[in-house]
Amino acid sequence: MEIKNKININFDSLLKQGFAVIDVRFRDYEITNESFKYVVIQVERDREVFYQTMLKHYLARDVEEKNIYDMWVKIMTHKLNMSKMMGRDISIKVAALDYVESNSQ
Repeated sequence: MEIKNKININFDSLLKQGFAVIDVRFRDYEITNESFKYVVIQVERDREVFYQTMLKHYLARDVEEKNIYDMWVKIMTHKLNMSKMMGRDISIKVAALDYVESNSQ
């Protein structure tokens, strides 16, 4: 089963409260019955460009995406699908690189 449309996050609201979702883990530990868990951190500064900066770090280039949140959800979904296919959690950096490379045609 492919993971689609399960990630539903209000990024603006979280960032206004000082938090950001930086990763999603595939069956990393059993604390709920959900098949994945979000990794959330506190963001104290540069909230308006947080995801662009994070992706620039992962991809080693600027990200010109107009809706960065949609892109981030697609990367996290891609990560979950790759992790499920491999039977283990892969890194968000690998998922971001693979997503951009796979969708750059």
